Amino acid sequence: MAFTTKKSLLARVRAGDNVSWNEFYATYRPLIFLCGRDCGLTYDENEELVQLVMCEIFHKDILGKYNPDEVPPDVTFHYDPARGRFRHYFKGIVRNQSLKLYRKRKEFFDIDSIPEIADDTHFDNVWEEEWRRHIFTQALDELRAQVQPVTFSAFEMYAIQEHPVKEVADFLQLSVNSVYVAKNRCIAALQKIIEKLDKR
Repeated sequence: MAFTTKKSLLARVRAGDNVSWNEFYATYRPLIFLCGRDCGLTYDENEELVQLVMCEIFHKDILGKYNPDEVPPDVTFHYDPARGRFRHYFKGIVRNQSLKLYRKRKEFFDIDSIPEIADDTHFDNVWEEEWRRHIFTQALDELRAQVQPVTFSAFEMYAIQEHPVKEVADFLQLSVNSVYVAKNRCIAALQKIIEKLDKR
């Protein structure tokens, strides 16, 4: 079933490989943004949150210097695996920068109205939910790179989009049994990928 194996960005970060700003931004911006949104930040605050988190991770003050989508390729990030699991390090930065943004607007709120971001349990729940979604998306991308296009299409149409199996088989010119086999193989592979990614 497997044809190519692409080392995921998360695996490369965890291994201490250099990762470019652009690749990290494209991969992790949605996760940062959604965590901020789930904790009550506004759209503009979430955009600022993404930039603050990126600058802290990359140890670069690029705010106002570059368009976030056009940062030079030589701006790279190197994670020291001795710090422990990257997800915990990353979570701490996102939470701390979110709190800083709330403090910036504290004059508009009394202390009781500052949202649950200050509550460790609430933020942990938000982070875990968004992290699971992020890992699932990354795992799907990795799976797509590992299997034949028709195999992934059969899995995606039947297992994810929930089209009737006969409709999928007819559309892809496969037997019904082949669709079932593709689904089962992809689910097994996806579970292994998710387990591997989630350990990092």
